[in-house]
Amino acid sequence: MPLRNSKPISAAQLGFIVEDAASEIYIFSASDFRFLLVNRGARDNLGFGFDELRKLTPWDLKPHLSEAQFREKVRPLLETGSGDMVFETVHRRKDGSLYDVSVHLQLLENDGEPIFFAAIRDVTRENQLKRSLEDRERDLEAALAGREVLLQEVNHRVKNSLQLVMALLQLHAREATDDGLKFALSEARHRVSVVASIHQRLYMNGDYSMVDIGDFLAELVTATVRSMSRVDDIGIELELQSGVAIGMDRAVPLALVVSELLTNSLKYAFPDQRKGTVGVHLSSTETEITVTVLDDGVGYCVADIAETGTGLGSKIVHALTGQIRAKVETQTKAGGTHISIVLPRG
Repeated sequence: MPLRNSKPISAAQLGFIVEDAASEIYIFSASDFRFLLVNRGARDNLGFGFDELRKLTPWDLKPHLSEAQFREKVRPLLETGSGDMVFETVHRRKDGSLYDVSVHLQLLENDGEPIFFAAIRDVTRENQLKRSLEDRERDLEAALAGREVLLQEVNHRVKNSLQLVMALLQLHAREATDDGLKFALSEARHRVSVVASIHQRLYMNGDYSMVDIGDFLAELVTATVRSMSRVDDIGIELELQSGVAIGMDRAVPLALVVSELLTNSLKYAFPDQRKGTVGVHLSSTETEITVTVLDDGVGYCVADIAETGTGLGSKIVHALTGQIRAKVETQTKAGGTHISIVLPRG
């Protein structure tokens, strides 16, 4: 049986080296597997005296490994006469208690005879911590799964509630005989539909905190033009930077502001059903996000709208831009109106 080329180590030298070693050290015969030396750390942990251990074999300490299984495990070392192996198992103390161990097993030569040298580390505490972490991870996964189910249920109910409000507003608008009331109810329904659209996008994407504002603005412009029955005579211009996402708490106010400005353009910039274009531009820097609502109509002043209408739209724009800490910059002339909402990132 070939053995690795190494300088023989005497039993006395081995005993001196291993007795006070920090690890549990076991030396046993490679022929009959009887223990030849067990250091103090191992004896103290096991509770056996050395005379008792001399009558035992490795599998006597390992309730999870039979003699046949242990012999099969070390067979590669015996066949090659070289190498080592590392594995985990369980040791049983004299009092019957168990503890987890990591075994580093080597084949050496002692006075011309092969012996096994096993350095063993008690990993009970490590395994307990690992199992505790695994249990916590499973608990966290279960909690996250429960949270996901709850969020889906809440989102479903919110969606149904918003649809119910929209249906009620539409019903009352149809039944209203006063043109002013009918118009106000229709505008209210449109505003609720903006909120519902953002909620639907969050719900579909599975991200309940952030929304890609560019994708949503593209849908919002088309929906607003359609809601005002101007699809045939009003074109749409979009320049939207991709990948600009903001939180739900700012997405809803921003979308409502854009909707109000688009509605104002459609109502006041194109009198007598004249043709034209409305659009939205979106750009961003490291510090700011800019959304510009534009048209090529006759020009109008947001501040003057209150004199010809209810003024509610202007109040909504003012309140919501203040809520998201945005600046409003307006350029209006005969060739059209550009209104930019500049809000800080974060």
